[in-house]
Amino acid sequence: MGTNTGSETDIEADLSYPASSWRGFFTNHFGPSMLWALISIGGSHIVLAPTLGGTFGLFAIWMFALIYLAKYGGWELGIRYNYGVGGNPVEAYDQLPGPKNWMQWFTVGVFTIIYTGITAAVGMSTAAFVEALTPLSFQQAFVVFVGLAGVLVLFTRYSLLEKILIGFTVALGVLIVLGVLVGPPSGEVVAATTFTAPDLTGPLFIGLFAAAAGFAPTGFSTSVLIGSWSTAKGEGASELRARNLDPNDDQYHDYIRAWIRTGRRDFNIGYAFSFALIVAMVILASNVLYPTPPEDANLAVTIGSILSDSFGEWSYYAMVLGAFAALYSTVITLLDGAARATGDVLPMALDRPELDSERIRKLVVVGIVAVSCGVVVTLGTVPVTFLIWISAILAVTEILFYPANWYVVRENLPEQFQPSRAWVAYYTVSLVVVLAFGIMGAASEFGYV
Repeated sequence: MGTNTGSETDIEADLSYPASSWRGFFTNHFGPSMLWALISIGGSHIVLAPTLGGTFGLFAIWMFALIYLAKYGGWELGIRYNYGVGGNPVEAYDQLPGPKNWMQWFTVGVFTIIYTGITAAVGMSTAAFVEALTPLSFQQAFVVFVGLAGVLVLFTRYSLLEKILIGFTVALGVLIVLGVLVGPPSGEVVAATTFTAPDLTGPLFIGLFAAAAGFAPTGFSTSVLIGSWSTAKGEGASELRARNLDPNDDQYHDYIRAWIRTGRRDFNIGYAFSFALIVAMVILASNVLYPTPPEDANLAVTIGSILSDSFGEWSYYAMVLGAFAALYSTVITLLDGAARATGDVLPMALDRPELDSERIRKLVVVGIVAVSCGVVVTLGTVPVTFLIWISAILAVTEILFYPANWYVVRENLPEQFQPSRAWVAYYTVSLVVVLAFGIMGAASEFGYV
């Protein structure tokens, strides 16, 4: 590289480097990871964690630890691409070998078909808690609240409601952690379940493990959503591209490296928060529910009573209200995220950038709400069963996003930001584990176990 000219030096000095202090980080850069965490603190934490804790006791912590450890790489690669290239990984999926734009078409399918199932599943859990708090029936609660979520996403700026729901969700998290501290599991439960493995080849373990692996903390497709939120902040290589500067130019590499580090720090906090909360929920379920997990007919009552031993009768209503807030915020985020992602990706898949993304977004919202309401009217009150079923499907369908993110990172990032040998070793091993999750999901869904 040649000597910088004065103007190049001025440009580099003018760039928005990330704050080095923790206070500056939380003030200016923290955010995308918590939006992502809100998606996870729904079905996986409120329904799956108590189900696994109530079934396997504290052994479920090891199950979730393996899942979180194995799946981290899929999102880390997305973060690396967001800040190192200045875009969303999905924009580069057309580079993957194979039929033209096939991965972008697959992404559209996930955000329309699969997310309809996820919305129905999380909406069912939401309806179960609404039914416990209001005179509405289960089906009425689903149609009213999922329909309202669709209206909010279509026609309003729901930032105030979102802040209220986030507040209740955070309060729920604090209450759950306090519940663990006040009423930890008995010594008998600790001794009986912490290191006692269930039948690892049995249908119960494989089915529930596959469900947890599919839905906890979320599916890999959310790397597309967090990519949109991260690049929207205009930081890292995104800022360079906005100013018509080349991210491959050596003079900007320290700047990009700093932003990759900051983006990873942001995600790590959200990831750690999600894991800590799911562990706390497993501990509570092991203490209160084991060996009787929640079922379709008593989901809200069972989850609502999980803190009663620690805090008394009032905590039932606090828990039910907090669980509703966590689940309903997930419904809204799923609807909004799926619709926006489809509006962005479909024109890429069709090679027609002139398509009206806003119109596509609105059509997807209406479609997801309508079909998911039809699913609930048809199936009835099955919030736990349906969530487990759709989650096991995610263990199979979401796998492709991990190697796709790895491929576009390898093809597009400058050499200085390519993963080290240690990271490559981790990606390789964890991808094999994730593939094993998918095999378990397929075995469970197709009745091979």
